[in-house]
Amino acid sequence: MKTDLNLLRVLLAVHETGSVTGAAGRLGISQPAASAALGRLRKALDDPLFVRRGPRMHATPLAQGILGKTREVIDVIDRDILTPPTFDPATCKGELSICLSEIGEVVLLPALYRLLRERAPGLALKTLSLGPDDLDQAMYEGRIDMAMGYFPDLTGADIYQQRLFSHVLACMVRDTHPIRGPRMSLEQFRRAEHLLVRDGSRTMEMYEQYILSQGIKRRIGVQMSHYMSVPGLIEDSDLVVVLPRTIAERFARGGRLRVLAPPAGIPRYDLKQYWHRRFHNDPRLRWLRGVVFELFDGYLAEPEHDALLTGRGPASGGPGKRRGGRKAPSRG
Repeated sequence: MKTDLNLLRVLLAVHETGSVTGAAGRLGISQPAASAALGRLRKALDDPLFVRRGPRMHATPLAQGILGKTREVIDVIDRDILTPPTFDPATCKGELSICLSEIGEVVLLPALYRLLRERAPGLALKTLSLGPDDLDQAMYEGRIDMAMGYFPDLTGADIYQQRLFSHVLACMVRDTHPIRGPRMSLEQFRRAEHLLVRDGSRTMEMYEQYILSQGIKRRIGVQMSHYMSVPGLIEDSDLVVVLPRTIAERFARGGRLRVLAPPAGIPRYDLKQYWHRRFHNDPRLRWLRGVVFELFDGYLAEPEHDALLTGRGPASGGPGKRRGGRKAPSRG
């Protein structure tokens, strides 16, 4: 026999309050609804369940026999199943899996790791790099908790995204390079010998598509797949490399390299955090998204510097902008 759980709640409430009216008040339903529920349960069990004596209704032997188990079942459901799960970062254990590009690991990971060590010391970080199709499936399956960076292909209806900050590309040359000034002209850009990094990221793919669409011809002297060897090659040559501004400025800290604005028009791009709708309400991941937004909302927001690097004013827009995927709430 299948019995609606709500009928058992009425049974327990009538026993504890002594009347159908009292049970209805406790459960927040009408008195006729409570009476009808008790009637259905009486019919299902073929027993009156309660008999009135004076002002109270008293349980029959059958009702008394099931009341104890009914209370246990309802307590378990209310406490362990229907109560929203909680998350305490200070005491939690486990692993967070985040999809990051090589640039994302350099730019975003250190600050995130430091904050997690302070607030969630029991959580370990694991980063992976996946293509858009594999990434969508991995987030659906829970193998990847979130993605951070520039992932314009993550536009499915089940993918939420939240803008963190806008970023720009820059040119980098050796400190004594004959090209002077804060910006490289288009003519200087065309004449220069270029070091081209094809790291498989969508950022550099976007840059290459822009160059192609504008019909800009370059002279490629060196092509490579990683950034680690870039500073040494640039320091000892007249090569020019285009790369994300944060990476260029990090490489230039030693004083032997210079960061220049590229020719006007090279587009900026938005870095975002992405997650799957299936895990939108997971308290652990809600907390993580809030931490990421706290760290990187408006990160690198230097309008004058950005305007110089892009040849236009600073980007507008805030977190939670939708591009294909679902619009995200402002915090997790």
